[in-house]
Parts: sequence; structure tokens; C-alpha cells
Amino acid sequence: MPQGHQSSTTRSLISAGTVVAIALLAGMGCSSSPNGPGGGNAKFTPTDAQINVGDTVNWVAVSGSHTITSGTGSSDPSVGHVFDHQLPAGQSFSHVFAAAGVVPYFCRIHETMGMNGSVTVSPVVPKTVAVSASGMAFSPVDVGIHVGDTVKWTASGTHTVTSGTGSTDPAIGALFDHHLTSGQSFTFVFLSAGTVHYFCRIHEGSGMKGTVTVTASKPKTVQVNAAS
Repeated sequence: MPQGHQSSTTRSLISAGTVVAIALLAGMGCSSSPNGPGGGNAKFTPTDAQINVGDTVNWVAVSGSHTITSGTGSSDPSVGHVFDHQLPAGQSFSHVFAAAGVVPYFCRIHETMGMNGSVTVSPVVPKTVAVSASGMAFSPVDVGIHVGDTVKWTASGTHTVTSGTGSTDPAIGALFDHHLTSGQSFTFVFLSAGTVHYFCRIHEGSGMKGTVTVTASKPKTVQVNAAS
């Protein structure tokens, strides 16, 4: 294995959920350094990756060869249960995190140098948007949400919440067709992207209608520079 102090930079987030790229800085055989008990400058950057459920972490070996091994260290009874991947210099490894929590990991090769990290996975919390059905109007008329979010209609007076552009729509009521009396509510969870039109059967002639625009969650892109 080559000796000497090596360093590089990179980290990015790309889509299909967020993809976090973690730079691995090898620095094997460096002189004594405060970066680890065994000397050297081997490290994961960032040390703690912050993502959401469904996001992906992509580890890139920008310098030296490593392993990406789940667990707190080689003595962890659960070592390697989530992932245990050899990562030669210049290669990458990615993992999709499907559950919330903190996942510790380390490099078997540079464990004595303190080369470890963690992935903190936060749950994606859906939101509920309130719409009032009062008089001859829905308010707000147009609602923008993400897939998995909920719309809650609450009535003042008697109304219906009926999917479709109007009573002549061939697909009228295909998604929902709910009758509300004053003080009652109706909720619907939107599971696919698109624009959903709806109206009130009772007050259709008065133009009582609305739309819900549902979009997929947008992945973010973050660039982080790593250097020793």
C-alpha cells in the first residue's frame, strides 16, 4: 500500500431521494496527527451525514482504499449487518436508508486511526393542508402539496367535495365524492403526483370548485469540499 499523505475533495447530493457523497481521505502512513489515536489523517467527511428516509448515501474513495462497514467498530456484535463493502481508491459505494435512526459505521483498515462516521436518518413527516368549504367557495381555491400529504376540507353549511371538473366529467367522483354538513370534515391522502380538480355538486352553478396540485418531493443538491 503506498505511503504518504494523500487528500482530495468531494461531496454531493443527487436525486432519487437525496444522495449524499462522502469523501474518504486516506492519509495512510502520515506522521503523528491529532486526527486519530493511531496517527495519520484518515477520515470520513462529513463525519455525520444528515438525510431523510428514502435518501441514499454515496461513499467515494477519493484517496486510498477503505471499507464501509456498519457498526461502532470491529468488536460490535452487529458489525457489518447493514453493509460491509470494500472500497478501493477511486471507487464508490451507495446505500439507500429505508428507516429513521442513527447508523454508525467505520473503516476496518483505518479503525485504529479513528476513521468512523455516522448517518442520521430523519423521518419524512407528511403535512395536512386545511381547506374551508363556506358559502359558495373553497378556500384556498388552489392547494399545492407533495405526494403523501393530506388535504382536510371543513364545511360551513352543506356541500360536497367531489373529484372531477364538473357533473359532466366522465371520471366524476372517481377519487372522492363526500357529502359534508356544517362542522363536518373530510380528509384525503394524495399518493401520486398530478393535478386533481374537484367541485361542490350543490353549488356547481355558482362556480364552487378547486384544485390540488401534487408534486413529488424535490431532492436537494449540496456540494461539500473535503480537504486534509
